[in-house]
Amino acid sequence: MFMRMTIGVFVLVAATAFASDTGTKDSYVFRDGGITWMIGQGMSSEALQRIQSQYGDAFLWARRNSQIFVTHERIVLDEARIVVAHRNTGEDREARFAEITDAAMRRGSRRRSYVLTTEINRAMISGGMSIENVVYLRNKYHGQFLWVRTKDGTWLIDDVDYLDRATAFFAEERALGPEQRAVSEEESQLDREEERLEDRHDSASEKRLEEIRRRQREISRREQELDQREEAIENVAEDKLWALIDDAIRRGVARPVR
Repeated sequence: MFMRMTIGVFVLVAATAFASDTGTKDSYVFRDGGITWMIGQGMSSEALQRIQSQYGDAFLWARRNSQIFVTHERIVLDEARIVVAHRNTGEDREARFAEITDAAMRRGSRRRSYVLTTEINRAMISGGMSIENVVYLRNKYHGQFLWVRTKDGTWLIDDVDYLDRATAFFAEERALGPEQRAVSEEESQLDREEERLEDRHDSASEKRLEEIRRRQREISRREQELDQREEAIENVAEDKLWALIDDAIRRGVARPVR
């Protein structure tokens, strides 16, 4: 979003539905706005729809060497855009997506990672963590918890006071959710209306298309502003969270786990 990966807010219930669609060969789903590219082995239309609904309008989902990896990292998305913009063959395109994914996974493995469960079916996660990792941890550690991995080890924090403080750091970021959803829904409605009107050539339709495209430009600008606000908020929240984690480790509140 190396550039940092956007913190993810994921609904965990739906994630378990991916288990039957893991497959055995490499596959990639690149979603950019209203367009989706499927590269590699592919999957059922139902699995594709679940992935799209789970991760939003801009992401790279990969099943690479039997591992699931998902990122919203901006540098990765920009690299993927370059690949799909070129008229290379299917094999060349798959090879490039493999390279992009491998590089992103290596970067993620060197970073500190965390999973903070904030509600019954929601979690805040850092870069390098997939939704499958989160589901595994949710099943292993019940209730609310903060799981942390650093170069020095792995810890679990379940102290109520620390969890409340950690959750509060992300309140401002979560508050952006309704506005982001409203903008996304308006964009989808305009896209559908534009598609219906594109083949019409009467003056009323052409006038409405002009209005739709003007509004789409405004929405694009608004989305960019929201993304910038979210990134700034997340940077502050993560700085506070890691300071809290360091304190919990020093005080023995965080217990080491395997």
